[in-house]
Amino acid sequence: MPTKKVVHIKTAPAQAVLSPAQKKFNTLIKKIDAQKQLLAEWQETFERCRTDAVGKLEPLKQSMREQQTAMAHLLDQQFTANKFTKNQQEKLTHLIVELCEELLRSGDDDELKAMYNKYTASDYDTEAEEEQMMANEFMKSMLESEFGVTLDDDDFDLTNPQATAERLAEKVKQREAEAEAAAAARPQRKKSTKQLAKEAKDAEEAANVSKSIQAVYRQLTSALHPDREQDPVERERKTELMQQVTVAYGNKDLLKLLELQLAVEQIDQSKLSSLSAERLKHYNKILSDQLAELQEEVMLKEDQIRMMVQIPPFEPLSPKRLAMLLKQDLQTMQAEIKRIQQDLRLFKDVKNLKAWLKNFQLPEPDFGFDPFFDGFPPFR
Repeated sequence: MPTKKVVHIKTAPAQAVLSPAQKKFNTLIKKIDAQKQLLAEWQETFERCRTDAVGKLEPLKQSMREQQTAMAHLLDQQFTANKFTKNQQEKLTHLIVELCEELLRSGDDDELKAMYNKYTASDYDTEAEEEQMMANEFMKSMLESEFGVTLDDDDFDLTNPQATAERLAEKVKQREAEAEAAAAARPQRKKSTKQLAKEAKDAEEAANVSKSIQAVYRQLTSALHPDREQDPVERERKTELMQQVTVAYGNKDLLKLLELQLAVEQIDQSKLSSLSAERLKHYNKILSDQLAELQEEVMLKEDQIRMMVQIPPFEPLSPKRLAMLLKQDLQTMQAEIKRIQQDLRLFKDVKNLKAWLKNFQLPEPDFGFDPFFDGFPPFR
């Protein structure tokens, strides 16, 4: 595999300073390289964290669920078998109901449902269905308002967000197609000479930009075509390089194509430094577009991760911080499991339970409803 060479324009021997276009080229190259590294770091860190979450966090979650379930049953048994003051009963009821709600959000359990119904004098399934309907209506209304589409009940299912997202994308495309068709059907105003000239110039510019990247691609394919190589080892090397060329060209990745040209010594530093102003202009346009696409890809990846791990948009996030958050969550859950285990041993003696309840304060009622995260246990 050839060593990666850095694409960078240096001042030529007879040149005192770089031109603005050359400086822009170098700046774009640096920014693209930084975005590529950031995207790769995000993908690597996320995959590593997801692996750790499955291998380390999930077993802890299961252990936590088992300990919490045991605690709910113990509190229920103590409540039933012993006498408590009215205040103690209120506190125990709150604790049991809260445990049941949390456990039932992450998994179905008939015994916990029966316990919940016992202490709330209601029906968990009915309440859960009503809450789901409220969440569905809220999200449906928000998405319809945000994207300007109408969602049928069959289109929207909060329990299947991927299917909903796909259906929403179809609806948006359909709306855009209808809008384009309507616009095309309307009588078109005659374009001015200035507008026509601008459109012609833009079309010519786009064609020149396309030709610039095509030229680099053709030069590489001509030099690297494996069918023309007799040596088996060299043919294999060129086949691998050709695959990289094809992928880079398909992605309009000019930086990668130039790196490959440097790697196979098809161009050198002097050739980069002597690029014509017109060719440099086209290269800068391609690189600017590539940078914008990479920045958007990085942003989408970060947004996806934020949603999965439930980190608010305003909270700073980086690959390093994501790994740190997972580590903290592992430590927090281990400590919480240990605490519940200690409480289980302690609360088997009703005297200890009553003493603990004396210092426990009931929280203020929370009537807030978050349709985004209620019922969705965090990734971390």
